[in-house]
Amino acid sequence: MMQRNLNQLTNQQFDLLIIGGGIYGACVAWDAAQRGLSVALIEQNDFGSATSANSLKFIHGGLRYLQDGRLPLVRRMTLERKNWLRMAPHLVRPMPILVPTLPKLTRSRLALAVALQLNNWIGFDRNRGMEAAQWLGNGRLLNRTQYQEQAGWISPQATGAALWYDAQMVNSERLLLSFILAAANQGAVVANYVQATDFVGGNRLTGITAVDTLTHQPLEIRANLVINCAGAWTDDLCGLLPHGRRFPHPPSLALNLVTHRLPPQATVGVISPSGQMLFIAPWGDVSLIGTWHKPIIGRPDAPQLTEDLVQSCLDDINAAYPPANLSFADIRHMHTGFLPAHTKGEPVRLLREGKIYDHGRDGIPNLITVLGVKYTTARWLAQQAIDLALRKLGRAPVPCHTAHTPLPGGEMPDFVSFLEEALATRPSTITDSSIRHLVATYGTLYPQLLTYLAENPTWGEPVTADSPVIKAEIIHAIRHDMAQTLNDVVMRRTVLGAAGLPDAATLHACASLIAAECGWEQHRYHQEIENMFPQSPIANLQSPLTTGTP
Repeated sequence: MMQRNLNQLTNQQFDLLIIGGGIYGACVAWDAAQRGLSVALIEQNDFGSATSANSLKFIHGGLRYLQDGRLPLVRRMTLERKNWLRMAPHLVRPMPILVPTLPKLTRSRLALAVALQLNNWIGFDRNRGMEAAQWLGNGRLLNRTQYQEQAGWISPQATGAALWYDAQMVNSERLLLSFILAAANQGAVVANYVQATDFVGGNRLTGITAVDTLTHQPLEIRANLVINCAGAWTDDLCGLLPHGRRFPHPPSLALNLVTHRLPPQATVGVISPSGQMLFIAPWGDVSLIGTWHKPIIGRPDAPQLTEDLVQSCLDDINAAYPPANLSFADIRHMHTGFLPAHTKGEPVRLLREGKIYDHGRDGIPNLITVLGVKYTTARWLAQQAIDLALRKLGRAPVPCHTAHTPLPGGEMPDFVSFLEEALATRPSTITDSSIRHLVATYGTLYPQLLTYLAENPTWGEPVTADSPVIKAEIIHAIRHDMAQTLNDVVMRRTVLGAAGLPDAATLHACASLIAAECGWEQHRYHQEIENMFPQSPIANLQSPLTTGTP
């Protein structure tokens, strides 16, 4: 259970303070707490509400980096993909991916056949020790007919396709929260809506000042070492240092579209007129499309989306995959976030390997900055960061066990068998579809949701008739998962807003449950409903077209 207790943040000296509650901060917090450090983690908004909310849901082995000869990176990503499948078998599943083979030499059947075989060799142990449901097959070539069956369309230039297997996050928000919960279970003190305002202690940091953004209460958090995982706000944070530093890795805009379900049955790569590879990934009853990478305009918190930018993305995907025929009306949601790049300008070249920066070289010995791009390598980069942290704290080395430790809810030998048992033993008041949804979301922790029914049997009902989310999940989000707002519950604690802003009936049903649980007055209730709309990229496609912090 996660409890937002700000007194705990201010009443002790921590070994380690982590600023930023995205996937990198979450992984760092879990690793540090698991290795016995006293840990505090703060996030200025809600956990995972910024760049980590922007994702094609891929956990991938890096096959596309073979063309650059980056074999060590491909091997590392192959190992990390296996770790994610093992840590959270209910939230990470195998996923087939296809890209067309073309007459062009670098994308020919011969070139991709060689790449697939090399990828098979690099990942020779990908299924060792894994359950059958998590096995990833060998990559292979498909002919034109096979490719068309999977993609629903085929370019006249395509000679077939290359097929390989990666993994997909069923619910990236729940996955990230599982790291936060795992850290809290190990004793970490975590809090959302706490914003760092300054460093304390000069060059030898003793902590930070901060503010509770919900109450505007000032705070001071003391720590022996600070790890900055603030993502696009890294420069802002480092600008508070005595000798403020600007990093040579400016943030870039990443954009994905969420639309109605398109024909592809597997994740399909298609090539835009500019030569960029875009992916169409089936995800539930929608398709995820992307990713587009653009230089940012001004600061990360300045409006980034324009009608022309969104239209150019639609033009790209319609040209690359004509059956899509997408317009603004077909966009259910847009994911935007900011990723570190090597330089400003186009084309954007991402800092794909991530980076750990020791500020000791700037005369600030107890500050570390972690920059990253991918979910896939977040656990590995966190491991390296805590190795460094232990050295800087003067501690003896402690082995990292996160690669082999299940996340909360992931403690199951076999997801399929576990689901079958859950269905066989379900309470008569809960439907099969609800059990499937609960197990896929909470894994072995799903019985916690059923305990709420003893308090109120109606909490076993769906929030609305067409929703897989039951009312108990709303109560659980407030009591157990540190949700503070309606937006937290809809967009990150449940799947209500996973594919876009739900309808008014769903929002009101959800808000009514929270209001009763938290004692909201009418003005707070209506304000929470109103606050949902600026957070929806679709609402931002109305007039005027703007976007705030992703």
